[in-house]
Amino acid sequence: MTDVTRIGAGIELVGRRHEVSVLAAALDRAAAGSPTGVLLSGDAGVGKSRLVAEAVARASAAGFAVLTGRCLDTAEAALPYLPFTELVGTLAEREPELVAAHEALRHLLPGGPQRAEPGGARELGQLRVFDAVLSVLDALTAGTPALVVLEDLHWADRSSRDLLVFLLSRLDAQRLVVLATYRSDDLHRRHPLRPVLSELVRLPAVERVELEPLDPSDVLALVRLLADGSLTPQLLHSVARRSEGNAFFAEELVSSCSDGLPHSLVEVLLARVESLTPATQRLLRVASVAGRQVRHDQLAAVAGLDVDELELGLREAVHHHVLVADEHAGDGYVFRHALLREAIHHDLLPGERSRLHAAFAALLADPSAPDEPGRAAVLAHHALAAHDLPTALAASVSAAREADGQEAPAELLLHAERALELWPAVPDAETVAGAPEHQLTRMAAWAASATGDPERGTALGRRALELAERHGDPVLTAAVRVKYALRLLERNDDGYADARAAAEQAMAVFGTRPPSGDLAWCHAVLARAHYRVDEFPDAVREAELAVRVASALPDTDHFAHAAAADALVTMAGCEAYSGRPEQARARLATARSLARRAGDLGAELRTYSAVGFSLLEECCFAEAAAELAEGEDRAAATGLRWSMPGLDVRVAHVAARFLGGDWDAAETAADLAGAAVPASVSARLVAAGLLVAAARGRFEVVERRYAELSAQPEGMQAVVYLGVAATEAALWQGRPDDAVARARAGQAALDAIEGYAFGGIALAALGIAGHAERVAAGVDAADAAPAVERMVAHAEETARRGLPRGAEMGPEGRAWLLRVHAERTRLTGPDPSAWDAVVDAFGYEPEGLGYRGAYARLRRAEARLASGAATDVADDLRHARRTATALRAAPLLAAVDALAARAGVALDGTAPAPDVLTPRERAVLEQVAQGRTNRQAGAALFISEKTVSVHLSRVMAKLGAASRTEAVSVAYDRGLLSPRVPA
Repeated sequence: MTDVTRIGAGIELVGRRHEVSVLAAALDRAAAGSPTGVLLSGDAGVGKSRLVAEAVARASAAGFAVLTGRCLDTAEAALPYLPFTELVGTLAEREPELVAAHEALRHLLPGGPQRAEPGGARELGQLRVFDAVLSVLDALTAGTPALVVLEDLHWADRSSRDLLVFLLSRLDAQRLVVLATYRSDDLHRRHPLRPVLSELVRLPAVERVELEPLDPSDVLALVRLLADGSLTPQLLHSVARRSEGNAFFAEELVSSCSDGLPHSLVEVLLARVESLTPATQRLLRVASVAGRQVRHDQLAAVAGLDVDELELGLREAVHHHVLVADEHAGDGYVFRHALLREAIHHDLLPGERSRLHAAFAALLADPSAPDEPGRAAVLAHHALAAHDLPTALAASVSAAREADGQEAPAELLLHAERALELWPAVPDAETVAGAPEHQLTRMAAWAASATGDPERGTALGRRALELAERHGDPVLTAAVRVKYALRLLERNDDGYADARAAAEQAMAVFGTRPPSGDLAWCHAVLARAHYRVDEFPDAVREAELAVRVASALPDTDHFAHAAAADALVTMAGCEAYSGRPEQARARLATARSLARRAGDLGAELRTYSAVGFSLLEECCFAEAAAELAEGEDRAAATGLRWSMPGLDVRVAHVAARFLGGDWDAAETAADLAGAAVPASVSARLVAAGLLVAAARGRFEVVERRYAELSAQPEGMQAVVYLGVAATEAALWQGRPDDAVARARAGQAALDAIEGYAFGGIALAALGIAGHAERVAAGVDAADAAPAVERMVAHAEETARRGLPRGAEMGPEGRAWLLRVHAERTRLTGPDPSAWDAVVDAFGYEPEGLGYRGAYARLRRAEARLASGAATDVADDLRHARRTATALRAAPLLAAVDALAARAGVALDGTAPAPDVLTPRERAVLEQVAQGRTNRQAGAALFISEKTVSVHLSRVMAKLGAASRTEAVSVAYDRGLLSPRVPA
């Protein structure tokens, strides 16, 4: 085979003119103080690395500091913050004083601080790491512009993804470009990077650049450059055609110098490797087991070649661009393409693969091996692949502790659960692991709840309790029981009864001992359990006891003071329900401060949702949205977005944005974007997001989600949001029977959870609207009246007996109750004054963005028309239309336009009223106005009787008329027919 020594190296960039201009513009903006994030995507081998090299060269020439971090395919090793560890390591070499000024960056450096046991401040620790990375980049770019390159995000660990979101969401005035690449063809439907990308592309400072395959002329030019005269013209065109615009395919085909290679990429890669010497192939097989990157000393030790053979083999691999010297590692090598490594690894024999994994595991397990970040995780991966279960267990436990020390709950869960899976298969597992099984299970339980799986967290918590009971230590068992009670309280079911029982059992132990943090938590958990069932005096009593116990302990006892913070949040909730919102918010401020000092992010997040809901109840939508956005950022930055406190904040944030008229932001906050979380976690958030979907006419989304969630909606909030959205969707679609059924089903589900819940008032109003539509469609009003009166009575009883957050029902509840009575008038007889009251009651909505108020104006205009006051409807219809247009509320907009057409009111953006009828429809209506039957009108117009009937039905629909006579009357009133001539 002919040597090809310039495969992609040193050649000019072919094509990519648009992409280069985008990157150049980003660098120019950064130099001027306007930062940019660029997400560069494309299929494997399409040319992302070459484009990054071009950006690096341009940035370096312009005086930028360039920092690179790479994500590696570590299989199940799950190394947290891997690209940022490389980036910070490089920065520590160049600017040691800058890095030293940020203590939290030590988590990302070799030998950084690790925590052997879970600590109270673990949630805040991740935030400190994030803040430190942002701060060091701020400091760096204050002196010089910088380009940060993050390669291969499709392999990024969860903590790195969260940190990237944090950085890009805080770009404001730094002289910085963050260029991140990923393989678009690797992003399967449930790939964890998908929701991150959905979130990032909405940020104003982030651009997305998708690298498409090269066009035929560019790929031919590329092949010519790659071949450098080594291929015949015929083979040049063949390679260009078969590469299909993929630069990597082109390079590999040129390297093979053969037109007979198979079409599959893997076969192309293996054909290239097979052309190398046996010693080099052996080296590459060994290197493929190590991963994308391999250190020289490890490769030498496992390959077993003498120095000369090793260097010759490496020289050949590098010469043929299979391996590339790793400049960052100094003495290592990287596969030039990940797919090449995968192909070689896949071609290994099973026994060969296990033997090589065992060899790498032995190297990493050697006590003299350097203690590098992620070593335990990699060791666990190799040991498991080598079927060395004791080593895999010990390494998994170490990796779990390392992930905990680096504030990475997702990786903590992965490693801890792997260790628990291995536990039964390893003799004397506790000695091997260096930790008892109950301790590891408790770590996994917390991590599961923190990453959005409370059911899994509860199951693991129950298992931890069983293990503690076997241990025989009553104090240990009681401590685990309290933690288990907390896991139960995080779920949206009736677990509060079991949580209360568990806390009382623990109290029997700690109540007879000196005051402690465990005792404080017993009281705090009992307070929460009482609060969940509206036993407010008991909840306050237990919360006060928790605070009293904690106050008697040293300030350094963060565990105890975290319980006090949690108890203060519960006390504030009781105060809010008792009609003291300002006092509640003041107590929540105290609780937040204490929670931060104690490192209890769960209690801190509870303060955000509590303050947010308190402000919502007072219709302070902008203030609530700002509070909840801050809380959501806090949850996201610490990996707790899907924990129950984090979810509470996010659901409240959706509600605040919807009520405040910021529907785009509401949809963003409600978007799961493919996140793999259980339905029990996502149901409330999905249901809240459906409010916007229904109001904007995305009925297929509402119907699909309603079918998925209506069987077992999780919690009161989910029932209300889902019921309201689905009922409104049915109403807008002209399906009143379904609307009534859905309102009833929602009310029944609410009654089963909590009698007289205020959400039932809204469902009653919508259910009565459904009955009104049924009557309009021909159902006898007398038949509908009993059901309507039952709904009215239930709404009034709820208003009297429901548990308000205050001395009286809030503005929103009062407005919905007035709408209940106004909707009833649509059956009993038009009453514009009833809708006057509804319009006024919904006046708390933002000016020009009040959806409920706009609907009330529509109904008031309709009632006025029915009462003969047609001259008073124009202002209402114009106001409602402006609101519907601003919100993009398509169904409401259509309803307003239809009523305006019937009333003969010309609105902005609508056609003049006289054009609503076609000439044929007007001719038919003129015949009817003269008193002729359908048959007589048909004979006069030379059309059939059936055609006359069809035209007349269309006329009645356009004019909103219920009969032929009413259609004629409306047409005369609007000037659609010539004036009547007196007899």
